[in-house]
Amino acid sequence: MKTHSLMLTASLAAALLAACTPATQNDGSITVTKQNGNELTLCDFSKVNDTLSIPISQWVEDCRLVRFENTDTALFKFAWPAITSRYIGIRQHGGAFKLFDHQGKFLCDVGKIGQGPGEYAGSLYSEAIDEQNKCIYLAPFFGSSKILKYNMDGTFASDIDLEEKLNKPKLGLNADGSLSVTHLCFEGRSRMMAAHIGTDGSITRYEPAPGQAINPLDKEGRFVGFNNEIWSYGNVEGLTFMTMPTDTLYTYNYQTNRMDARFALQNPPAGENVFLIFNELPGRFLATVWRKGTIDIDLKKQQSHYVKLVNDFFGGIPAPVNFANGWWFAMYEPLTLMDRIEQRLAQPDCSEQDKETLNKLLDSLDENDNNVMFIGKLKSK
Repeated sequence: MKTHSLMLTASLAAALLAACTPATQNDGSITVTKQNGNELTLCDFSKVNDTLSIPISQWVEDCRLVRFENTDTALFKFAWPAITSRYIGIRQHGGAFKLFDHQGKFLCDVGKIGQGPGEYAGSLYSEAIDEQNKCIYLAPFFGSSKILKYNMDGTFASDIDLEEKLNKPKLGLNADGSLSVTHLCFEGRSRMMAAHIGTDGSITRYEPAPGQAINPLDKEGRFVGFNNEIWSYGNVEGLTFMTMPTDTLYTYNYQTNRMDARFALQNPPAGENVFLIFNELPGRFLATVWRKGTIDIDLKKQQSHYVKLVNDFFGGIPAPVNFANGWWFAMYEPLTLMDRIEQRLAQPDCSEQDKETLNKLLDSLDENDNNVMFIGKLKSK
């Protein structure tokens, strides 16, 4: 099965507004349209001005501090976490994928660096932890056509060969236990842009339509394809992703085997150095604009504004805008968190209650310990 749908840029999406009937409109910054049965949200960057300070309790159900185990085998250099209801996986640069529980107890290394069966020759780029079916999927950074599957004890189970070398692949675990994957699809070098791997092992590939693949060469003909990035955070159902050369967030709809545009900025800042990262959360989009900040596009309130998050569960320290797998998180080396606490304690608006919370936390930290991480489950709406 093969279906093509034209990938939109923000400028093209804006041009289509005249042919689309808005489903809802706010004061002018947000427009939601219907296109091929799919909702496309547009935010006019030029109309976003206000900055709001938001306590994370508005967005997450709770917050806890995870103190990772201090044994030699548990130590890691932070790269990116994968959080589920029971587990925290740590993908680190040039090291084994590590699995912990929510108490920070080290459970196992998942696979290892190497050239043998079930080993990955360098860094990983994506992962998916399937609690229900008790397995973990890992995708190497590049150069491999295979997605590696492991048991929950870290032992190798099998691999899935997509028969095409994957470039910075991103994985998405579907509700039925099947797997979706996308990657940097290089023009003239890649035949597949995305794929769906069924629970029975069947593979359905999505081939790029004209204009969808990325030109991997610069003006001098040099290969620079890996200068591009692909982001996918897994906070909503389906594989939602953004590729650096485009300015639109997409969902790979594996049921229809097509790409659907989900979100774009209208009138984004001009210039070659514009850097955009989009993320979809339940009921909102987040648009990070380099050197400008992160815009919160609230679909329920139909409002857009720059946002600064505050961890009101732990004394009001600033909270990074980090969301993945349906969780908010903030990872720190202990000394870094201690510095952040000291800075917050020195602020004039730090209340006595906040000071009590922060001093208690400060006293519990040791700069020689393993990393610590705040986590909070995203509210459904």
